[in-house]
Amino acid sequence: MRLSEYLNDTAVLMGDTTFSFNSQFQMTRWINEARRLLAMKTGCIQRLVSGQSAFGAQSQAGSAIPSAVQPNSVPGNFNFGLGQPVGAGSPINGPFGISVAGASLGPLMTIPGAERYPYEGFFNPYLRQQHAGCDKINDVISVANSWGGVSKPTLDWMPWDEFEAYCRAYAILNQAYPSVWSTLNDGTFGEVWIFPIPSQSNPIDVIATCLPTKLQTNDDFEAIPESFTDTIKFGAAALGYMSTQRTAMADSMAQQGGGYVLQQRAAADRGKTRSMYPVGY
Repeated sequence: MRLSEYLNDTAVLMGDTTFSFNSQFQMTRWINEARRLLAMKTGCIQRLVSGQSAFGAQSQAGSAIPSAVQPNSVPGNFNFGLGQPVGAGSPINGPFGISVAGASLGPLMTIPGAERYPYEGFFNPYLRQQHAGCDKINDVISVANSWGGVSKPTLDWMPWDEFEAYCRAYAILNQAYPSVWSTLNDGTFGEVWIFPIPSQSNPIDVIATCLPTKLQTNDDFEAIPESFTDTIKFGAAALGYMSTQRTAMADSMAQQGGGYVLQQRAAADRGKTRSMYPVGY
């Protein structure tokens, strides 16, 4: 859905179709806040941030070679979410202070001797490069890491207290192929920790739920799936009514939007069959 459609729908709900009482600028802020809250509540923006391109998943015609193209990259996609096309000139601070001149980042790899990989600074630049309309990782669901050759297993997850007790209990640097992962800190300041500490630079993949970039014009890409966008006008209207202390109207809009969220989440996944041919059939 485009920004102008969000604006029109929200203005109708607030009885302000001429924007006499609320400016389009302020209403746009409410819309973007409602989008952010929806993405946090539902996890509807789920992306694979990958160190290896998904074969055949490239939207732009070209060679499907690992690391040569990135999943979901499209012609004119913007790098880092800063409005600079890939290949543009001005320098940008990349992960670990590396200066990247608007060019495509290299493959997403583990760092020998490093166990800690924060969303902010490590994964987010790759998220923004690989997936239009995505701003930040809010939660990581799974982690996979190449063990060299053709093997790239999904790592086992541990709660942080167990990870600290059983994995980080080794005082000396224990390096090998990672097999366990955990997270520390909540939300956008989260960090992925892996064990054993990698001894090589190998591709790493994460499946993550993400927050969207702000919509400022109709040309901005909407990363929230269309099946979830009907909720946003109610969330924006609720924020608008709260600003004028009309709490009853705000509650009504929030309830309407919450009903849509339940319907949308229920309709998003109808269920899958793991195998039509179970063992022993």
